[in-house]
Amino acid sequence: MKTSVHFIHSDKEVRNIFINGLKDDPVQPIHQDDQLIFYVFVPLSTSEIEYIKYIAGELRKKAEKFSITSLKVLFDGFYELKYLKRKQCIYAFFEGWYLASYRFLKYKSTAQERKIRITYDPIYNALEAEALLVANAVCVARDLCNEPANKLTPISYARKIDALFKDTKVKVTILDKQALLDHGFHATYEVGKGSNHSPKVALLNYENGGKKKMALVGKGVTFDTGGMNLKQVSDIVDMKMDMGGSASVIGAMKLVESLQVPVNLQAIIPLVENIPSFNSYLPSDVIRYANGKTVEVGNTDAEGRLILADALLYAQKVGATWITDIATLTGTIGQALGLNRAGIYSNQLESISYYEEISAQTGDFIWPMPLVEEYNDLLESECADIKNISSSPFGGSITAAMFLHSFITDNSKWIHIDMANVVKPFKVKGYYVDGASGFGVRLLTELIRREVNGNRC
Repeated sequence: MKTSVHFIHSDKEVRNIFINGLKDDPVQPIHQDDQLIFYVFVPLSTSEIEYIKYIAGELRKKAEKFSITSLKVLFDGFYELKYLKRKQCIYAFFEGWYLASYRFLKYKSTAQERKIRITYDPIYNALEAEALLVANAVCVARDLCNEPANKLTPISYARKIDALFKDTKVKVTILDKQALLDHGFHATYEVGKGSNHSPKVALLNYENGGKKKMALVGKGVTFDTGGMNLKQVSDIVDMKMDMGGSASVIGAMKLVESLQVPVNLQAIIPLVENIPSFNSYLPSDVIRYANGKTVEVGNTDAEGRLILADALLYAQKVGATWITDIATLTGTIGQALGLNRAGIYSNQLESISYYEEISAQTGDFIWPMPLVEEYNDLLESECADIKNISSSPFGGSITAAMFLHSFITDNSKWIHIDMANVVKPFKVKGYYVDGASGFGVRLLTELIRREVNGNRC
């Protein structure tokens, strides 16, 4: 049976083809003679590129239900919209289609991946190719986050990273054992020493020109029980995704390399498993960092900021003047922003409209959060320079950011993204599927491109 996609842009067209409910459900399959036609409603007034990705994802899911293997997309019927360029929309369609095609079936005994080939006018090949690069990079992050804890340990994760960048321009170095301490990753060693899976640090270096040294830092806690401050919730299965920030960084490095962005970029990824044992680090321990700063461990379940601080210091040591860290850091960011906006902090914060523009463009939605100097008092320690946990139950995401900020020198532009609330999709609709969202890959890549281009789109 022949199958095709037709785009509808106006109310008149909707009435002409007599499809009830097209406005409520913009993707409608209709059998006509010997054909299955998917009518897709895209109003001429559409102003959000995310809507194009959404309907492409919905189309992919509906097509799968019909067990079809090939689908012809008639882009010639896709008109220029009032607020969005046609080329931009067709690119977004490809991105949404391929992101919705993702399934994590690695450990399913009987499930099979359903591939659907789309055909179209070859003049759009370049748009599909770039969209596929983006989708593949996001799906690398999804794959990593979806791995179970017994399959993704610091040791196996380090091997995966090495394999992912084989035969690319990204050089991978893995630090372990004494090399961790020699390079100044003292907190990473302390946090990870309680596990049988010894801590590692992955250093990824991509040199492709660029006037400044830039760095990405990702939290790589492969499973977080809370350590000796054991988590009290009943279901902690999703703590396997506490390495979501590191997955975002790896996906972004894949995409930056694939797009050949002209940048000198270092990624620093501490890899640990935070579990209680006879050898675990303890509340009241004091850790001395590479810069001499001492931190009292007030809570072992605030381990992410401890290992990120190691990486931030290393990034500055190697000369990075633009540093972005990303982490599933605090549950309180979800209390502040809900489940579809990550929090973004910076010592050089941009305008709200700037972040809204990036959110709309990438589909990774963020909202600017404040660095509140007065909250430093909440991190005071009786026996060390600072404590890793606030004395107040309020503003936890902000105090975590203030902790990290205390490790940044004034001559570095620093961005911190707390993505604990978005590591899984808010709703499994459009191009989102069960499992990890892949958040951060597109966002980090866009932040890098804008910095390279002087903050221009």
